[in-house]
Amino acid sequence: MTDATPTLADNYKALARTWAATVTVITMLDENDDLDGFTVTAFLTVSIDPPIILVSVQKSSLASDTLSRCKAFAVNLLAPDQGEIANTFARPQVQRKESWNSLSFKEGVAGAPLLQGTAGAFTATVRQVIEAGDHLLVLGDVKDIHVHESAETLMYHNRRYGKVAYHE
Repeated sequence: MTDATPTLADNYKALARTWAATVTVITMLDENDDLDGFTVTAFLTVSIDPPIILVSVQKSSLASDTLSRCKAFAVNLLAPDQGEIANTFARPQVQRKESWNSLSFKEGVAGAPLLQGTAGAFTATVRQVIEAGDHLLVLGDVKDIHVHESAETLMYHNRRYGKVAYHE
């Protein structure tokens, strides 16, 4: 019996799971104007003036190529009851594309699809793509902001969905 010492990557993933993050679905049109999207938790705001956002996507995914070359994309901040949508967009690209028929969305800037029922969304155009290890960091210039009724977002923490519980 061997003792398996955790690798740096094992420890990285274990600690990263403790980081709670809002679940977002990145939606866009590909080069053929077909709808595409994928689930991420690696999203952040970078600058307020001018408004810039950042999405991190694994280079080996088909979505990385589509995102880096699309006209515009939307970052949809999912509401707490949208866990199934998060799961839908976490599947392989072929299965994700089939799901669009059952989703409610409207067209945003440059055709970027905005999912309905979310807490809100940013629409942006690609400003810059930066290679960072096994991921691409895609910086986007925010062109429009959509604030919806739900002030709460779906959270992901330790491989589970939830929502923030506030302490008085």
